[in-house]
Amino acid sequence: MKNIKKYITALGLLTAVVSCDNLQDLNVNPSFPVDVSAQALLPPIEQQMAVGLQFDNRYLGRYVQYFSNATTGNEWDRLGYVANNDQGGEIWKMAYFSIGLNLTRMQEKAIAEERHDITGISKVIRAWSWQVATDYHSELIDFDQAFTQRMSFDYVGQDKVYAEVLRLINEGVADLARTDGKVSATYAAVGDKMYNGDRAKWTKFAWGVVARNLNNQINKATYDPAAVIAACDKSLASNADNALINYNGTVSADSNFNGPQRQNFANFRQTDFMVRVMNGTVFTGAIDPRMSRILAPSIGTSETAPASAANPDPTKYTFVGNPLNSTASSTAGPSRIPNLWGTFVQGTPTTPGRYIFRDKANFPLMTYAEIQFIKAEAAFIKGDKTLALAAYKKGIDASIDFVNSNTVVSTTYPITTTITASEKTAFLANVNVVPAEANLTMSHIILQKYISLFGFGNLEAWTDMRKYHYDNVNIYKTMVIPTGSGLFADNGGKLPYRVRPRFNSEYVWNFGALQAIGADKVDYHTVEMWYSKP
Repeated sequence: MKNIKKYITALGLLTAVVSCDNLQDLNVNPSFPVDVSAQALLPPIEQQMAVGLQFDNRYLGRYVQYFSNATTGNEWDRLGYVANNDQGGEIWKMAYFSIGLNLTRMQEKAIAEERHDITGISKVIRAWSWQVATDYHSELIDFDQAFTQRMSFDYVGQDKVYAEVLRLINEGVADLARTDGKVSATYAAVGDKMYNGDRAKWTKFAWGVVARNLNNQINKATYDPAAVIAACDKSLASNADNALINYNGTVSADSNFNGPQRQNFANFRQTDFMVRVMNGTVFTGAIDPRMSRILAPSIGTSETAPASAANPDPTKYTFVGNPLNSTASSTAGPSRIPNLWGTFVQGTPTTPGRYIFRDKANFPLMTYAEIQFIKAEAAFIKGDKTLALAAYKKGIDASIDFVNSNTVVSTTYPITTTITASEKTAFLANVNVVPAEANLTMSHIILQKYISLFGFGNLEAWTDMRKYHYDNVNIYKTMVIPTGSGLFADNGGKLPYRVRPRFNSEYVWNFGALQAIGADKVDYHTVEMWYSKP
C-alpha cells in the first residue's frame, strides 16, 4: 500500500512538471487568437471609423442644426454638453481605444511581413483618425506618449497634430506606391471592406485628408488655395471613389447606426434651418429635388396611401422643421414632423427607413461631392471663379447622384421616387442655385456642401461653421443662433468650438493634464480652435 501511494505521488509530481512545461497553452483560445494577421485586423478597424462618427453625430447634428431633439431643454440643442458623461466621447474612444492599439499592431505586422500596401493603409487611417479627433477636440495626447504604459499623458497643440497628419499621409502614400515585398491587392482585399485592396483609391482618400487639413486653415496667413486644389485633384475622382463602410442590416450588430433597427434617432427631428436651405427660402424659390428624398415629409394634405398608387402625388406633402430646443412643430396634426426614418413611431427591423437612415445604408467617410466643394471654396478664395463655379456645379451633380443611390422608392407614405434627369437638369439650370460666374458667393458653396453632408458629414459641416465663425449673415443665411436662455448656461454667452475630451478616460484618469490645457473649466468647449484663428 505504501508503494502504491509513493507511485501515485510520484506520478502526480511528474504530471505537475509536465503541465508546468505547457502552462502557456492554458492561455491560448483557438477561437480568439492573440496573434492575428494584418488583414484580419483591418475589418473591425474600418467599422470603428464609422462608429466613432455615427455615435457623436447625434450631438454634432444639433450643433450644426441638421436635427434637433423632439423635446425641450436638451443640453446639446442649447449648444452645450452633458457633464460627467461620455456623451460626445466616441470619437475620442475611436482614436485611442477602438482603433488605437489595434492599428499599431496591424502596422507592425504589415511591416514585419513586408505588406507595404497594408502599412500604407494603416498610416492613412491613423492620419485620418488624428484629423477627425483634433477637428472635434482640438488638443490631443502627445504622439510619443500615446499607446505606451504611462499612467498620465500630456497634450500637444492642434498645430502639431495638423503637421503630424501630413507627415503620416506622406509616408502612407509612399508605402502605397511600393510594389516590392509582398504587396498584394488580393491579400489586402480579404480584410479591406472599404476599397477592396485598391491602393489607388486609398491614395485618393489620403489626398482627401490632405485637402481637408489644408483647407481648414483658410484664416491663416499661410493658407495656400493652390495646394488645396492640387490635393483635390489627386483625391476622389467620382462617386465610385467614395469611402463607404458597408452594412448587411440583417441583425442589430450589423446594421447602420442611423437605421431604424438600432433605434438611435427616434427622438430627433429635422430642423427648420435644414428645411429652409432646401425649400426655396434661402435659394430664392429653388426647391431642391433632394429635399423630398433626404428629409422626412409631413403628411400635409395627401393620403398616406394615395388612391392611385400608380400616380402618387408627393407634392401634397409639406416639409416642416423643428427649431432647436423646441417642440412647437413636432407633436400633432398633418404638419407634425416624422422622425428621420419617415415614421411617427419607434423603428423596427421591418421599417424601410430613408436615405442614409436605413439599416442597410452604407455610411460615407468621404465623398466626391465634398472634395469638389472644397475645391470650389479654395478656387473662390484664390480668385478663380471659373474654376470655383465648375467645381461647385460638379459637387451638386455628384450629391444628387449620391442621393439617388440611397433612395428607397415607395408608392405609399412617404411617397418617394429617385430624382429624374430632368429634375436634376432644371435644378442645375436655376440661376438661384447655380448663378452666373460673377454672382457666385461663398454662401452658395458652403450651403450646398452643407446639404450634401446631411446626416453623415456632421463634423465637416461643423468644421466649416467654425471656420466662418457661425456667420449667419453672409454664409448661413436664416440660421437662428441660440441666445439668452436658449444657450447653455456654462457657455457664458459663447458658441461651441470644440468638444471636451472623453470623460471616463481623461476626466477620471488624466485630470492633471486637462488642467494644464484649461479643460477643467466649464466653458472649455467654447475656446476657439487653432485652425479657425488667424
